[in-house]
Amino acid sequence: MKVLVPEDHGATEVLEEARETAVVRPRRYEGDTYPSLWFYFKVENDAGEAVPRARVVVQDLKPGHDSYEPFWKHCLWSSDGRQWERIPDAAQEFGETTLAVMASLGAKECLWIAEAFPLAYGHYARLRERLAAPAAPGVTVRRRVLCETAGGRPVEAFRISGEKSSADRHLLLIAGQHAVEQSGKILAETVLRGYHGGAFAGTPMEALLETHGVTVVPLANPDGCFDGRMNTNGEGIVMDHSPDDSRETRAQLALVDETRPSVVVNCHGWGNESGQPPHEDVYRWTDEDPLYAYLKAHVPGCSTTVMPHLLVDFPIEAHARERCGSQCIIVEINWNWFVASDGGPARQPTFADVQARAVEYFTAIAGFCLEEMR
Repeated sequence: MKVLVPEDHGATEVLEEARETAVVRPRRYEGDTYPSLWFYFKVENDAGEAVPRARVVVQDLKPGHDSYEPFWKHCLWSSDGRQWERIPDAAQEFGETTLAVMASLGAKECLWIAEAFPLAYGHYARLRERLAAPAAPGVTVRRRVLCETAGGRPVEAFRISGEKSSADRHLLLIAGQHAVEQSGKILAETVLRGYHGGAFAGTPMEALLETHGVTVVPLANPDGCFDGRMNTNGEGIVMDHSPDDSRETRAQLALVDETRPSVVVNCHGWGNESGQPPHEDVYRWTDEDPLYAYLKAHVPGCSTTVMPHLLVDFPIEAHARERCGSQCIIVEINWNWFVASDGGPARQPTFADVQARAVEYFTAIAGFCLEEMR
């Protein structure tokens, strides 16, 4: 079998390729303070005959502890790299630090395996192309480059405005500082696609454009995404944590000074099982913060981890609060757990479930912004 690692998502190291077995491990990048747990790769049966029981082993994984179940116990697979499903229990075996996936591969067949819904750098290149097309009636989406990374990749911002806007306030969403945190990137992309494609017509999100400009930075750490890093940029700087003097974060701070947002939403992500379903978190300064209190009242299941997380040592949020008096939160949607709005039991989400949760959060954020104007 042959293992292929995407050129634009180097999260995986190949250790062994044999007739019926492949062995890989997450790549460790210097500077990352998260343990290596991200992987995304394709296994191809390059022989002329079937392999009835191919075995793919991912090793050097981090074991869990009392409040954190390992992310890698909820992995996904795909036959085409586009449609992803949770790996069935019968097709996987867990060791303390290993995952083994078993599958039958016909001649020339392949199997993609990923720790979370994979959004490689090329995904954002395609998103950029889509957003260059005319937006839905009444909506304008303008792209600008905030800076270039050490790897020569653009950090882009998309300004969304309404045709009848008299906006004198601003909402800023930033995603992808920690490239591994996929559900945060899904949230930002869902907002962009919703406005651009007209899916928000007749909702509070459309009404928001009458009073607010909306700027979305969908991928604040392009080099980290391209490399398959955990929480550093291409220069090994941990993003979104003091002291972060990266060129990417300096560009975000300049964007804050320019737009003077009344609300800043930093879209991160979460994959652990901690607290109560859906095991999600919202960082805030205090529990009395107006935006946090509004989300708690309007988004069932938000901030359901074991212990509260406060905005300490986060440079963008501190800067926005000090310079602009911004309401700031970090939203961490859980990509491994989902509780439907109909009150059904918690389950492992599909990609569409994560998108639906993103809409639920953004609807509440828009509602808060509109109430502020009253």
